[in-house]
Order: sequence, then C-alpha cells, then structure tokens
Amino acid sequence: MASELKIPLGIPDVEVLNTTITPDGKVVVEVESLVKTTKCGCCGQEISCSYGHGQEIELRHLSVLGMETYIRLRPRRGQCKVCLYEPTTTQMLSWYEQRSPHTKAYDEYLLKQLVNSTIEDVSLKENIGYDAIVGALNRQVEVDINWSEIEDLRTVGIDEIALKKGHKNYAAIVTARQANGKVRVLAVLPDRKKRP
Repeated sequence: MASELKIPLGIPDVEVLNTTITPDGKVVVEVESLVKTTKCGCCGQEISCSYGHGQEIELRHLSVLGMETYIRLRPRRGQCKVCLYEPTTTQMLSWYEQRSPHTKAYDEYLLKQLVNSTIEDVSLKENIGYDAIVGALNRQVEVDINWSEIEDLRTVGIDEIALKKGHKNYAAIVTARQANGKVRVLAVLPDRKKRP
C-alpha cells in the first residue's frame, strides 16, 4: 500500500482531477474550474460557461516537497447571446493572470526570493528564465500606487536587487509592512540616488 500525503494548493474555485509525477521529477496537478460563469470580453455581462473549454494551459506553482510543480487547466468558455455575432470568451480565474506562465502565488514567491539575491541567482535556483522572473516582477509591482489600499506606513523598507551579477546595476525596492503582517511593494526605482 502506497503512502499518500495531501497538500493544499492554496488555489480557490478548482477541483483536483489528477496528480502525477513526471519521469523527470516534476509534479503536474490537473484541475477543473468550479466557477460556472465569466464576463463577456465585449460587453462585460456575466455569461454562462457552457461553450466547451479553451486551450489547455500549464502554470508554474509553488514547489511541493522540493519538486517543480505545475497546474494544468482547460479553462471553460462562454458565449454571449446579447452581443452581435455572439462572441465567445475564455474564463480567467482569480489565481493567475492572462498570458502569465505562473500562478500569482508563484509570482509572489519569486519576488520574495529576489531579496538579497540577483535575478540570475533566482533564475538558476528556480530553473526558470531570466525574462520569466522580470515578467513576475513587472506583474507584482504596479506602476501607480493605490494609496487607499495602503493601511500602514510605520515600517518602510528599502532593499537593493542586483540586476546582473558582478555589475553595479541595481534597482531599489521600497516596501511597507501592513498591519496584517504582509509586505506590500510601494515602488521599484531604477537606482538608489536621491532625486533633486
């Protein structure tokens, strides 16, 4: 009898269909959306997802027991009967962004790994490309800060990230610890120089 371990994915609104470990030691978790509706891409109305499924996507997620983990999903599709030509829309769930190769949780994890480390170091440790980490950084850091979402500015941190190993090419990250303990990125600056 094989031992079994259940680990929560931390992903809402999905049902796990199957979990496999590939010959090269990667965990692939196949999931199905439990959300039955989506917003029409044209008019924005809520539509039923009863038009089959879109193309299968595979997203990198947080590692399980030191193994690279991927979430595989075939998103539901819906057809709007209100719009002219009745367009179809592929459902997008809250735990990933369109055209991102990662879940939002993995993007957040990569951002934390950049503290006291370079993008190249994290790229090697996580076995992902340099551009994928830059993409995660860009998705996590908003261009404009919504100050109404910032609850607490009592603890502010400024850290540097070396963009390339061995070069004096740094970015400064400004963060604030919120009352709930989470750290919120306020800005990524191209250098640490004081502005005139």
